[in-house]
Amino acid sequence: MTTSLDTHLSWKWEELPDRAEVLIVGGGLAGLELAKHLDVAGAGDVLVVEAGAGDDLRHVYAANDAATADRIWTDERSDEYFVQLWNSAAEPHFGQGSGLRRRVGGRSLYWHGVLLPVEDWALTEADWPRSVVDDLAHSWQHGASLYARVRSDLREWSQRAAATTATTDDRALRVGRFRFVDPPRAVRPAGAGSPRWEAYSPLSHWLEPDTAAKSRGGGGGVRIAPDIETLAVLTTRGRAEGVAVRHRVSGEEKRVTAGKVVLAAGTVESTRLAIQALHRAGKRAESHLTGLVDHIVQGFNVSLTSEGLPDWLVSRAREGVFSFTPGSGSSHSNLFIQLDLTEAGDLRLEVWATGEQIRSAQGVVSCSPGEAWPWPVTISTGLADQDARTVEAQRDELQEFWSVWCTEFGVKSVPLEFDFTFTAPSRTLRSVRESLRDEGHPPVHHQPVTWSSPLGSEEHEGGTLALGDVLNENQEFCEIDGLFAVGPAIFPRQGSANPSLTSLALSRRLVPILMA
Repeated sequence: MTTSLDTHLSWKWEELPDRAEVLIVGGGLAGLELAKHLDVAGAGDVLVVEAGAGDDLRHVYAANDAATADRIWTDERSDEYFVQLWNSAAEPHFGQGSGLRRRVGGRSLYWHGVLLPVEDWALTEADWPRSVVDDLAHSWQHGASLYARVRSDLREWSQRAAATTATTDDRALRVGRFRFVDPPRAVRPAGAGSPRWEAYSPLSHWLEPDTAAKSRGGGGGVRIAPDIETLAVLTTRGRAEGVAVRHRVSGEEKRVTAGKVVLAAGTVESTRLAIQALHRAGKRAESHLTGLVDHIVQGFNVSLTSEGLPDWLVSRAREGVFSFTPGSGSSHSNLFIQLDLTEAGDLRLEVWATGEQIRSAQGVVSCSPGEAWPWPVTISTGLADQDARTVEAQRDELQEFWSVWCTEFGVKSVPLEFDFTFTAPSRTLRSVRESLRDEGHPPVHHQPVTWSSPLGSEEHEGGTLALGDVLNENQEFCEIDGLFAVGPAIFPRQGSANPSLTSLALSRRLVPILMA
């Protein structure tokens, strides 16, 4: 796969048109998936504007060794493309470690390819529009569901390199009542014989020889313009008519009109643009939107000597384990484990629970109105009563798993100590991994170290532009015609699943709506 866009696809600032039929704000996973399927459907005159650079399109785990890639993912200070465009009124939540990966491809060049659907208990007609539930999980356009179609497409993508997204039962890891399996993933080797890997990005539609040729042979109606910041959505008489943009390097500004505008700039940026548009169009007096959520994530890390452990477990650790199991009903979480073997022969075990945060009035994206765009953004957040119960249920489940692990494998049992509150964690995944990388402080064996991820640092934020609330069932703003949105911002509930599968599915769902 090439690592830069062809000149026929990428537009420079001076080539930017004055108008596009469909204008997509944001060139990340959701925005590019929408552009890809518009291209496949034969749409013409589609413009994607992305604030980040467009000259490095490699997945982070393909471009770097595993240790470096892990550091880039968990420590934003090591990522040249990381930016934070808001202030947090709830530190450490949505503070340090919370932001955007600002480059063409966005988070599609960082994610681990996990393809889990929103669970049945969260994907209900009580929370989601019925038509959306049907399209995602049952049948779309008189055929297979969107979930099934996306999984099928990504399985084909993975198998081009003899990889697979299938979960195989013979690799199941059983620890007491816990049964861990490989999650379905859209990943493949980065090259023939390469130890590195990459997860799916919609960019492959234009970068890989077979699909790129098909794109050039078709309508060729998609153009991607990097280094262009979107300042505001422009409206007239309650309808979106285009956007105001600025070149990130030169600072020049211009306006681009459009028949339809789609917000795909990441939850907080898309919400800012929505607040500005709703406020200035006179649709809402307030300059904020509520419902902001992220996943609730807690876990522990522990180093184990391999002495006395079963040979099969050491062998599995040498191969590397990344597996999950649904948690208990009370935790509304998935439980993940990652297991590997160090050069010194120690087993490194990382275990974490990923759970749903409920949309509430406590998660707020606020703007400070002014004459100049963009308006400054401040984020507030907090835990609802159900969230507090989820935190405690996760801790109980993590403790249960650790106790069962110790019993199963004859490891000295040391209780997990969550000696901090979730709202004020003294240890985070980043700080724990930093200490484990510190060669001057070798790990203490069999002593688990607990941590909690501040809200916002999981980069699964969403909920502010929810379907059935801010958006109608066609993913269009209820109060502004011609303005649409994709991505986790539009989820009424996240469930405990990683949001990528649902984001990809909802981007695909929007294509016939835009082309109608």
